[in-house]
Amino acid sequence: MVSTSAIDLCHYPQELIAFATNEAGRDAIDLGDFLAAAGLAPPPGETRGIPKGILLDLGAVVRLRRWEAAGYSIHLDAGLPSAREALGGVIRTLIIAAEKPAVLALAGALGRAVFDLMITRFAWAARIELGADVALDTQNDDALVEAMAQFLWAHRHHIPVTE
Repeated sequence: MVSTSAIDLCHYPQELIAFATNEAGRDAIDLGDFLAAAGLAPPPGETRGIPKGILLDLGAVVRLRRWEAAGYSIHLDAGLPSAREALGGVIRTLIIAAEKPAVLALAGALGRAVFDLMITRFAWAARIELGADVALDTQNDDALVEAMAQFLWAHRHHIPVTE
C-alpha cells in the first residue's frame, strides 16, 4: 500500500480526494459483502491472504456490477469488460497463478482502469449531494451547453432571487 505521505495531496482538488476516499470505503464494504456471499470471507478475528492485485480487480468487478445494475455501460464504451467477463478474468488469473505465481504481479490493472474511469467520468459530489452515481458525458460541449440552457430556462421560476 502506498503511504499518503509519499503522495503530495495538495496538487489534487479537495473534492477529488473526498470522492476517492469515500468510494474506496464503499468499494471495501461492497467487496467484503461480495467475498462473504461467495464464502471467502475469513471467520471473525482472522484474515485471508488474498494478493492486493486480486483484491483490486475484485473490487473493480463489484463496482462494474453496481454500474451495470444502475444501467450504466460507460465501462463497455471505454473498452473495459462487463462485470461477468471481469470476474472470469480474475478467476483465470487465479487458475494460472496456481502453476505460475509470477502472474499475480500483473493483477490489479483492471482495478486501476475502473478507478481511473470512475474519477474521470463520474461527478465527484453526486453521491453526497444526490445520493446517486452520476455519469458525466461531455463529449459534445455544444450539446451540453444547450441542454443546460434548456434546463435553466425551464426552471427559471424555481430559482430564488437574492439581492
